[in-house]
Amino acid sequence: MIEWYDEDREFKPPDEKPHNEGVLLFSNSRSCYDDDIENILEEITKGISGYGNTIEIEPHGDGLDLMKEDAVEAEEHFLVNSLWIIHHECILDSELKKDFRFCIQHTPPQTMILVWIDGPEKKHDEIEADIEEAVDSDKVEIVKTKKMLTHLIERYLGKEANPKMGKEKVIAWNNNVWRILDMRC
Repeated sequence: MIEWYDEDREFKPPDEKPHNEGVLLFSNSRSCYDDDIENILEEITKGISGYGNTIEIEPHGDGLDLMKEDAVEAEEHFLVNSLWIIHHECILDSELKKDFRFCIQHTPPQTMILVWIDGPEKKHDEIEADIEEAVDSDKVEIVKTKKMLTHLIERYLGKEANPKMGKEKVIAWNNNVWRILDMRC
C-alpha cells in the first residue's frame, strides 16, 4: 500500500523495490493498435532505467470491471496507479461517462491519463470531440497512433514518474495519493 514519502527520501537500488509504479488498463480486450497491450508495455519498460522490477503493470480489464461494479469503491484501487491507459470505447460508454469523469477529476495532477483511439481514422476527430466533452479535463491526453502512445508512456515512465529522473514528481504523486486515501479512512 501507499506509504508517506519524506521530501528528502533516497530511493534505494531497484532490487529493494524503492517505488512501485502502477499502470492501469481500461479496455474490453488486450488489443491495442493491432498488438497486445502487454507486449507494448513490456517493450517500453525493458528500456527504462532506474526502476528494475518496480513497475507494476496491470494490463487487463479489471479496471473496467471494477468501474462497472462500483466506480466510487473502485476509485481507491485506481488512485494507486499513476498511469491510466483507457480505450476510447470505455470512456464513451454512456453508462460509464459520469463515473470516468468523476474518477479522472479526483486523480492527483501528476497522474497521466491516456485515452487511445484506434477506430477508423476518418472518425478520429469526432471521437476526440466526444471524449473531450465526456471527461472535461485537461488531465487527459488523447492518442491516435501506436507510435504516440509508446512515446508518451516512455516519456512518463522514463522521466516524469521515474524515481531516478523525476524524484520530486514521484514524491508529490505518492503523497497526494496518500492524503486522498488517508482522508477516506
